[in-house]
Parts: sequence; structure tokens; C-alpha cells
Amino acid sequence: MPEIDLILATAGFDFTIRLWSPLNATCFRTLLHRDSQVNSLDISHDGKHLAAAGFEQVRVYDITASSQHPFITYDKLNKNVTTVGFQRMKQWLYTGGEDGLTCVWDMRTSACQRKLKLDSPVNSVVLHPNQSLLFLGQGNGMVSFWDLRMDKSEEIFSNKGRVGSVQSIAVNNIATQLAAIDNKGMVRVWRVADLSAIPAPFVEQCHEDRGLKCTFSPDCSTLATTGADTTARIWGVTEEGELGAGHVFTCPDQKWVWDAKFSTDSQFLFTGSSDGTVRLWDSLRTDSPKQEYAAHQRAVVSIAFWDREAQTFYHE
Repeated sequence: MPEIDLILATAGFDFTIRLWSPLNATCFRTLLHRDSQVNSLDISHDGKHLAAAGFEQVRVYDITASSQHPFITYDKLNKNVTTVGFQRMKQWLYTGGEDGLTCVWDMRTSACQRKLKLDSPVNSVVLHPNQSLLFLGQGNGMVSFWDLRMDKSEEIFSNKGRVGSVQSIAVNNIATQLAAIDNKGMVRVWRVADLSAIPAPFVEQCHEDRGLKCTFSPDCSTLATTGADTTARIWGVTEEGELGAGHVFTCPDQKWVWDAKFSTDSQFLFTGSSDGTVRLWDSLRTDSPKQEYAAHQRAVVSIAFWDREAQTFYHE
């Protein structure tokens, strides 16, 4: 395959993964993901591998090769795998799932190196920029972190039974802020530069319906959120973690917005919707999408974006 500088990967409930050229909305490759929907995608830092999490399995594809088949399959899992991500150097990858397990997998042997068992579904996992700590968001409303070097976990926030489940969490690129969105559309932002003394979060009602995704821009200046209210929204974030006025991104055909990813320059936002369409929005304009990527037959629930230039200074 010729060298590619930008890759947009999209997937969901139609059992396919599509790889796009973001600039001209051309789908240049389709991978079949039989037997399962795709819940989460991640592209390795070097742009060579794609991980896809589904029901009871994770598949890793070599996207520089022509094969339709994954070269690694992790299938010793139960229930839906909700999150997958690569460690920067691809020494291991991590997963979180509905069975309450967060696992670290050896990329060379496909073996589970270590695991953390929690008492409710793990809906979201993100890797700290230091590559040695995982933040976890759970179905019972808890947010915690797992220090892989010390092999210990600590609770950041406990909301058991009082509000709702954490659907998505995100940490910014400089590891100073952590955000979480729950199924009531509520967003919380913590200052986490010092994990030994985390202050109370800033709290904001960001969506009128179920919240689905949150993600920081690469320049750490904004937070994007998505929800079942058919909108994606971008919020300015202060150093204290407070959210400014939101900008709303929606259009008549858009349904639930499941996922969002920023471009490397933080100017554009990709969103995936239940209408089967991925849209590219200019973060400074909310009137209509700049580009649409329409090929999926069912809901698009996961997006991954890779930029060759980002290898030197950015890793989400």
C-alpha cells in the first residue's frame, strides 16, 4: 500500500471497518468484521496497525498489508469489549469491558499480562500521556485510575447510585485535566496534575439527553462532547477546568452522535452518528458539515484518526 499521511477509520453496527482519505472522503479500504459489531477503534502511533473491539474479542489488523484477516485476535474475553487502545511503542494494548475487567495485553505473545477486576462494567479507559497509568470510567458512576508501575488502583470519584453511569472519559495531552460524561448528559472536569490531591470537579449539564462521548482537543483548549440529543458540542476549557459557552454541531439527518475525534491542529472535528454518516465540522463554524463520509449501512459508533505529522508531538 502506498504511503498515506492521513487515515480516518470508522466502524459500528454493519460489521465493517472503513478506511478513508479524510481530505476527499474516499473510502480506500473496507475490512470485514464478521460476527460482531465494533465498539471501539484505535490506530497505533506509527499508523501501521488498527485495533477493533467487539463482542468477546479484539482484533488487530495490519493496515499496511492487503489481507482482510487480523494478524492478532484476543478472544479470551467475556461480554462486550467497550474500549481498546495502544501503548505508544506497541509493546502492549489495553481493553475495558462489560465484564468489569480492564486488561493489559502483550502484543508479542497475545497473552494478558495483568488485569484489574471491578464490580461494574468498564465503559471507558484512556491512557495517561506518561504511558504507565490508565483512567477508568464505570457503569456504576465511578472514575478511578490504575497505576501500572505500582499495580494499584485508586478512586477519583464515586457516584454510586446517585446519578448515572460514566459513558466516556478523556485526559488532555498535558495530563492536567480529566473529563467524564455520564448517561444523564452531565460532564465533570477534574484537575489531575497532582494525583495525590485531586480537587472537586467542575460540573456542567452539557446535553439534554444521554451523554455518549467526550474528548479533548490536541491543543488542550477545548472539550468536545456528544449525545443522544443528536448534537456534538465544543466547549472552551479554562486552566481551572471550567467550561465556557458551547458551540452546537447538528443537522436535520443527524441522529445519536456516538463518537468524536479532533484533527491534529484542533480546528476540525469528526463525528459518527446513528444515521450511518461520519461528518467533518469546522470548529469555528456550526452551520453545516464541511465533509460527509457516507458508506456505512448502520450506526457509526467509533472513529479513529491518524496523522503522520502528529507522530512527533501528539498522541491521544
